[in-house]
Amino acid sequence: MAKKRLTEKDIDQLLAHYRNERRRLGYQMDLVRTAIADLKQNKEMAATKSAASAKAVAQAPKRGPGRPRKDASTVAAPGKPGRPKKRERKERPLNEWDNVVINTINTSGRLLPKEELLDAAKKWASANEPKLSPEEVEAFLTRSLQKLSGKKKLLGTHHSGLRRGYHYGLKDWFFQSSGKLRKQHYDRLVLTPEKATV
Repeated sequence: MAKKRLTEKDIDQLLAHYRNERRRLGYQMDLVRTAIADLKQNKEMAATKSAASAKAVAQAPKRGPGRPRKDASTVAAPGKPGRPKKRERKERPLNEWDNVVINTINTSGRLLPKEELLDAAKKWASANEPKLSPEEVEAFLTRSLQKLSGKKKLLGTHHSGLRRGYHYGLKDWFFQSSGKLRKQHYDRLVLTPEKATV
């Protein structure tokens, strides 16, 4: 088989191709050289850093056994997580209505139903709060009885079972634990007939 001869055009194309290839390889060589130089520089920096950290570790005092102490600057203020404490309310003094109720029970020396306390409250209101209607007087009395027998715990309540509602008396007349009327104060319970409600 005869060898094919290259024409002048073919030779020019091959020369151009090889020259381009030589240019591309030269560019790649430059990239490789800069990458090698960068890696050498990074290697020297890493070596000096590791030597410095090893020296610092060798100079640092060794910690004893156990858990390390917390840094005081990072420790939060002491306190329990969760719900915040309830705001404590200041003890409020008794108002005029509370005093009317307590004075009425004190002067009578008996356990009184709400009806009798309401009569005393109406008398007091006619002299001191004449603008109040009977419904408002009853509302003030009810509020006062709830407060004194509930939150304040200055009054005790007794339900006789022979009539509706409670009889109210001073807290000393009742057991603290059970809230029941003490036997020695049974004579203070005077059952009066209920007023007919229309």
